[in-house]
Amino acid sequence: MIIPILTSAVAIHAIPSEGGIEYTSPVELDVFSCKGRVIGDNPILDIYTTIPFEHLQFTSFDGSFLNKYTIQFVVRDTTGRTILDTTSTQTIVESSYNVTRGKTGKSDNHQHRLTLAPNTYDVEVFIVDQFAQRTFSAKKRHTVRDYNQEAHALSSILFVSDVEQKGNRYSIIPYIGEPGWQPERHLFAFFEYYTTTVDSYIGFSWEITSQDLRTLASGISEGAKMSNTTNQAFVPIIRTSRPVPGDYVLTVRAHPAAADGVLDTTSILASTSRSYRVPQSMAGNLLKDLRKAIKQMMYVAGQDTIDSLLAIMNQGEQLTRFENYWRTLDPTPSTTKNEALEEYYGRIDIANERFRSYNEGWLTDMGRVYIIYGEPYTIETFRGQNGLSIISRWTYGNGITLMFDDPSGFGDFRLRGTLPGNPKYVFRR
Repeated sequence: MIIPILTSAVAIHAIPSEGGIEYTSPVELDVFSCKGRVIGDNPILDIYTTIPFEHLQFTSFDGSFLNKYTIQFVVRDTTGRTILDTTSTQTIVESSYNVTRGKTGKSDNHQHRLTLAPNTYDVEVFIVDQFAQRTFSAKKRHTVRDYNQEAHALSSILFVSDVEQKGNRYSIIPYIGEPGWQPERHLFAFFEYYTTTVDSYIGFSWEITSQDLRTLASGISEGAKMSNTTNQAFVPIIRTSRPVPGDYVLTVRAHPAAADGVLDTTSILASTSRSYRVPQSMAGNLLKDLRKAIKQMMYVAGQDTIDSLLAIMNQGEQLTRFENYWRTLDPTPSTTKNEALEEYYGRIDIANERFRSYNEGWLTDMGRVYIIYGEPYTIETFRGQNGLSIISRWTYGNGITLMFDDPSGFGDFRLRGTLPGNPKYVFRR
């Protein structure tokens, strides 16, 4: 018997829409199917969801902080026929304001179990924050197999962050969301093995492959005696190097083994697979051109830091070092969001839109000032004495006033003088 203990291991990727405006949804969804517990029963489908506190709106109530949301589970087959549509209301009461703002990374978690006939299904979850009146959603397609038709079979795979054996049962902590990559994170693939032959020796191998069939990581376990027709098992997912963000496949295979535990990997008794997606971490799209993102750090980092990052040839290691640098500037390191990184590269995007001339906007004088200082309090624009040039005066609240000249009138503004103190970007709330 599986005893699931839900925790808040999450990532963000689903996109709902509301009023025509798209939001990134923080709700995470995972699905696990296994054999029914009684002979002849339909397979079991477990649906796991989690949503971080930082994305919910809390209100003060009687000395505590309260949130209320509805959660709706919808399951349809591939013809669109609704198999399940159930809604419940969840109430969260929290004593700490900092916890409700996501300072500890806490989440609210939910599990729903049902039995389904073997088939392929679309599983959706909708969460409606009652106070904020915002809807988040996530969707997965999942195939439930007929485990009774095979002499050897494996259930689907569930990522878990911890497994504890209690007698002949396991207590597991599901990892809900995309695996990502952190060298200190423990991740296991949990599954069940079914056989019509008990007391045989069986072991498992696993590998993560890319779409072009390159192997990202792999491993093998020792064989063990399977004393039951239904056996729970897990393998540790060990990744020694940083994977490049993208879509991969995790495959687990069952092999016969000798009594000494040695596997015969040339013989495959059963296999099962699931997606293994390494998401774009931190700022996402900017990492499509990581070398450019590193060069754009010139207004926040020293040249030695930039040069050392650019000198790294391994893309996975380069991405890790890039993230480690920005993690030192993260004002809320316990959350999934890095406000300093998002603000900095957000300003670069705005600079490219507003200040492009003969160079990209982030390379212009106005772009540099905007990235470092942000939006000016006032902007005054007027003609120069020659009637052709344009002068722009930016004023900031800290007493800084900067003048830009465009002598040609074609938008190529140049800063008069230099910035005081050769400043760098600093995140300010």
